[in-house]
Amino acid sequence: MSEDEATTREGERFAALTTAGAALDQILSESAWTSGGCASRFSRYEYGTDPDQFLEVHGDPVTASALVVLVHGGYFRQRTDLTHARPMAAALAEAGVLCVLVEYRRAGGQPNCLNDVTAAISFTSASLSDWGVNARARDNLVVSGHSAGGCLVLAWASHLREVGTEFRLRPLAPITDLFREVEDGLGESAVLDYMGAAPNEDLAPYLREDPRSRALLIPARVDLRTIHGDRDQTVDINFSRTFPARLTIAEGADHADVVDPDSPYFPFVIDALLG
Repeated sequence: MSEDEATTREGERFAALTTAGAALDQILSESAWTSGGCASRFSRYEYGTDPDQFLEVHGDPVTASALVVLVHGGYFRQRTDLTHARPMAAALAEAGVLCVLVEYRRAGGQPNCLNDVTAAISFTSASLSDWGVNARARDNLVVSGHSAGGCLVLAWASHLREVGTEFRLRPLAPITDLFREVEDGLGESAVLDYMGAAPNEDLAPYLREDPRSRALLIPARVDLRTIHGDRDQTVDINFSRTFPARLTIAEGADHADVVDPDSPYFPFVIDALLG
């Protein structure tokens, strides 16, 4: 398969995930849904006043074995919301995990995305008791993000204090080098559009959000491991190979495989996510 064909295939996969996620929306909005005879719970909460400042909670907080905060990708573009990530959140719920799927403002450029992800995670942390999340799930916390979402959770973690709760940070095919993204015009210059200026014009936002520049600032209490497919045509795996963190490679997986519940690689991803 040529690179162009592989890129087209990835796009088709994400379109299919978006369709599936939209179909789930009506079902999930009824607050409970059943799949394969196993009931799961669903709730939606607003953490801000903007229409894009909300999160979806998938799963049963009373029986969940783990808590996963998931930040969707989409190269910071307004056109890509959390819909395509909803099937993954639902699959995690079916597997007995409580998944908090975060939506955030993509319009307006930086620092909206990072500010919103920070606010959403803080809101989640403060709401666990009200949601009735059991102690086992609270102690088994995973923060993850896909693609641009991986960039955002890496940046978020780099601003944390040294003292605090231990947790696992598991970015999926993350964008890790904003400088290279801008220099090479990757993603149709999506990062430049998001940042609003090139580094030589305004360096401060890059130093605030660039994962590579801030990697050593992530506290030791954070168990960091990236997960990346070596056939990724959207975010080259070499970004993860040269990022200063442990890397789990999904051999043969592309950019969609790490978030698609129907992918043959998905069980591998879940094991890496929770392990």
